Amino acid sequence: MLYCPSARVDSLQVTLASMGQTVAYARVSTDSGEQLSALRSQLAWLQQQATDCILQDIESGLNPQRTGYQELLQGIKAGRVSQVVATQASRLGRDAIEFVSFVQTCDQHACRIVTRDDGVISCSSPDELVMTFLKAAMSQGESMRVSKRVRKGREAGKALLKPMKRPCWPYRLSEDRLRLELRPTEAEIALRLLAALKAHHWRMLPTLKAFAEPIPFNSVRALRSWLLNPTIRGGLAYGQLPNHQFKEIHWDACPALMPHKDFAEMQVVMARNRKLWGVHGSKTVRALTGLCVCSECGHRLKYITGRTVPGLRCNGDTCSQHYKSIREETVLRWVTTELPKVAANRLAALIEQPEPPEAVLLRQQIEKLQALADRDLEPVITAKRDRLEQLLAKPDVDPGLLLKLSDPQTYAAATYEELTVILHRVVAAIQITRQVPSALRLLP
Repeated sequence: MLYCPSARVDSLQVTLASMGQTVAYARVSTDSGEQLSALRSQLAWLQQQATDCILQDIESGLNPQRTGYQELLQGIKAGRVSQVVATQASRLGRDAIEFVSFVQTCDQHACRIVTRDDGVISCSSPDELVMTFLKAAMSQGESMRVSKRVRKGREAGKALLKPMKRPCWPYRLSEDRLRLELRPTEAEIALRLLAALKAHHWRMLPTLKAFAEPIPFNSVRALRSWLLNPTIRGGLAYGQLPNHQFKEIHWDACPALMPHKDFAEMQVVMARNRKLWGVHGSKTVRALTGLCVCSECGHRLKYITGRTVPGLRCNGDTCSQHYKSIREETVLRWVTTELPKVAANRLAALIEQPEPPEAVLLRQQIEKLQALADRDLEPVITAKRDRLEQLLAKPDVDPGLLLKLSDPQTYAAATYEELTVILHRVVAAIQITRQVPSALRLLP
C-alpha cells in the first residue's frame, strides 16, 4: 500500500499507474488541532484496509477543485481505479450536486464506493439513487449548519471583544481566552526590532539583514504584514479586507508596541522609500533623487547619466522639457536659500496654531459616551477618537528640526551627504518650471 502523507500527491502516474487499484481518500476542512486529529483517525483506519494508495486533502468539502479529489476523479475516468474507500460519504465532498455527479461517474466507470459509516454508495438502482441523494443533501445541510454555528460564534465573540484569530507575534491569548497579552521576552525583542526599523528609516531589507535576534520574519513581505497589523498598535480587528484593511478595529483592546504617531510616520517614510529605492536596496541616492517635479507634465526629473556635471531633466516622453536639463547645483543653491524661509513659516504656524474648538467638544463627547459603559457605542467612540487624532495631528517634522532648518548656517556647514539626508527627510517636492526652481513643498 502506498501512503501519501502530504495534501498533494506528486504525480498521478506514480500513485495510480496500474489498472484496477483500490484507492483510499481522507479529507478534513482545516489544519486546526481538532481537524488534524480527525485526519489522523481517518488515516489510521484507512491504513488497515486493503488499499493500494491513500489520497488526502485539507480543504473544504464544498470546493470540488481539491488536489487529491481531482486526481482521484481523473484516475476513475481513466479506468485505473476500481474501488474508492473512505470513512464517511461526507469525506468525499459536501456539495450535494458534485457528490451525486461523483457517484454517477464511479458507476459509469465500474468503480465501487465503500465507506465505513455509510456502506456501499451507488446510483445504479432507484433505491440507491434515493439514498445517495439523501446522503448528499444531509452532508451539505450539515456543512451549512456548521457554517452557521461558526458565524454565530464569531458574532458572539465580536460582541464581547474577544480575539477571533490566531494572535500575531509577540502576543498570546490570556488564560481565560478573552484578551491578548504580550509574551515578555518576545515583546522586548519586538520593541528592539521597531527601534531598529526606525533607525534605518523604516527600510525593511537592511533592517532584516542587520537584526541578529530571533524573529519570525524571513522576508520583507512578512515584516510589512506584521507592521500593518493593528494588533501591534493596540487594536483588535475583525473582518479582514484586501491590502491589510479591516471592517472593524477596536483600539486600546490590548497592549500596544507601536504608538499611532510612529505608525503615521512609518507610512509617510515607507511611501517615500518606495519612490527612492524601489527594488534596488543597494542603490546610491543623490541629493535630488525623486524630489524634483516638472510643473508642465507632473513627471519627476531624473539624473542624466554620463555627465561630469550632475544635471536633471523631465522624465515625461511627451513633455516639451524632456530634452532640457537643469544643473543639480542650481537647484541646491535655490533650495538652501528657500528652505530656511519655508521652515520658519512652518515653525511659526506650528507654535501659533491654537487647539481647534472642535477638539474640546470631541473630548467632552467621548467622556460622556465612555461614562455610559455601553458596548454598542464603541464604534461611535472609536470614530470620534480617530477624528480627534486627525485634528490634533502634528506635522511629521518636529519643532526642533524646524528650528534647525530655519537657520541658514545649517546648510553652509553641511556636507553633500548631510544635505541629502536633510532634503529626503523633510522635502516632499521641488517644482521645476522651465529649468527654474519655482516652489518648495515640505512633507506633511
